[in-house]
Amino acid sequence: MKNFHRQAGITLIETMIGLALSLIVTTSMIGLMGNSMGAASRIIKMSQLTDEMRNSMSMMSRDIRRANYNANNIYCYANSDCGIAGGPAAQSSDILDSAGNVLSADTSCFVFGLDRDYDGNANNDGGGGFRRVADATSGVGRIEMWVGTTVPVCGSTSGDWIAVTDPDFVDITGFRVNGGDSFENTLEQTSGTLTQRVRYVEMEINGELILDGTIARTIQDKVIVRNHFFL
Repeated sequence: MKNFHRQAGITLIETMIGLALSLIVTTSMIGLMGNSMGAASRIIKMSQLTDEMRNSMSMMSRDIRRANYNANNIYCYANSDCGIAGGPAAQSSDILDSAGNVLSADTSCFVFGLDRDYDGNANNDGGGGFRRVADATSGVGRIEMWVGTTVPVCGSTSGDWIAVTDPDFVDITGFRVNGGDSFENTLEQTSGTLTQRVRYVEMEINGELILDGTIARTIQDKVIVRNHFFL
């Protein structure tokens, strides 16, 4: 005759301990997943903000390098009088600040001449410019670019100033341009000494996300104006 033994199950206390441990492990896993997803989302938003600001900076850097471009630049080779009054590439315009003065100290707007039609004269074209403006109601700032055919004015409300940053996505909290940094090269020539002034323009953009102000970036760049003889 076989002996049958009753199998012993887990007790209520053991069940409760097991459930508690499972709950702890599950909660930890959910927390780790949440942190990972939050970090990934923050990285994506930071990348989007950086791209938005870098695109604007690239546009400004490109145009500053070409500021006061003149199709007659080629005549400046071996011609020290090229950029002076009466010379083939002489221009009356310069990079100007919001007050209409030659760019030197910090400003939030700058304008410049540009020979858009390649006729050798940058004074009869609309020129270009960039500025920071803030919405009167929301206070959200944006970078704007001049696309008109007339001479740009920093304080103008013309529709020829168009936004290059998205005010629904990023708030441009600061924009600084400084054109006072320069050095001089001394070039020897047979008839004497020619001094060439080379200008650097420094720019800085500060921005933050509209939906999350804790995500903020600062982008800086320093470019050289290629048309030195205008300065």
